[in-house]
Amino acid sequence: MFRFFIIALLFWLIIWLVRGYGTGREEPETQELVRDAATGVYFPKKEALTVVRGGETLYFQNVENRDRYLTMNR
Repeated sequence: MFRFFIIALLFWLIIWLVRGYGTGREEPETQELVRDAATGVYFPKKEALTVVRGGETLYFQNVENRDRYLTMNR
């Protein structure tokens, strides 16, 4: 009976390792990147400030970039 328990435990451990449960690694989250209209720098869309102008959505990394772009492109 003890041998059966050891064999079952080893079998379960091998399956667990093969499936990747023991690696501790998670799949990286993919993020959509957008381009700052003022600087041209790409950054995550979820952090963007947006302005819709002429039917086009413009993305900005911060308020300063947005204000500078809108002042220069009236």
